[in-house]
Amino acid sequence: MNECKKCGVELDKSMNYCPLCGETVDKIVSNDIHQNKTDRLKAGNQNSYNLNDLSIPQRRKLFWELSGIILISGIVISFIIDLIINKSVTWSKYSITIGLVVFINLSLITFLKKHLFMMFLLSFISTSTLLVLLDIFYMHLGWGLKIGIPIVFFFYATLFLLIFAIKKSRQKGINLIAYALIASGIICMTIEGVISYYFNNHIVLQWSIILIVSILAVSAILLFIHFRLKRVTELKRFFHI
Repeated sequence: MNECKKCGVELDKSMNYCPLCGETVDKIVSNDIHQNKTDRLKAGNQNSYNLNDLSIPQRRKLFWELSGIILISGIVISFIIDLIINKSVTWSKYSITIGLVVFINLSLITFLKKHLFMMFLLSFISTSTLLVLLDIFYMHLGWGLKIGIPIVFFFYATLFLLIFAIKKSRQKGINLIAYALIASGIICMTIEGVISYYFNNHIVLQWSIILIVSILAVSAILLFIHFRLKRVTELKRFFHI
């Protein structure tokens, strides 16, 4: 942990400025002539910093804080308006539930980005809970459990495998486009499969088969080009641009 030489606040490793006095880390570490308080006051920037000075973790946390304020404010306002007009909780239960789930997912992305599996697992649980609650709100129609949760599960599983494959790729180029196309095709197949099973009690694939065949053909071409060009640093050389 660094320590601000100006005000004594302990600083996290990801911080590049003091959150209390605004002093930048390079000034704190270097301990140069800018430590002179009189000179900083004359310069008029002893407490100044902008968004570009923030590190990526700090920007992510700032976005989370602002999003949380907006979502919680919307939840509280919709609840109060609904309570005043209808004397009970009616339509606001939808905005409250959706707002809380969105805030939970934003929190997971902000604080569990390095723990990919746990982030996806908790996000799947929160989203599935939302679908079940919406199912309850709609008088137990059953679509949330029989359609929503299976589709969400396959979506999260496919997305997790896609991100895992991207992270494991030594060379990142147009092969990532091919991976994304294949993942989208798999998601489309699962959507049609789940919906057809819900209505027909058996899986019938039609349009998704045509889609996945087309996607595989395009992906094969992209992967072929990628591995042919894996030693080339720029696509401009290949296309002679």
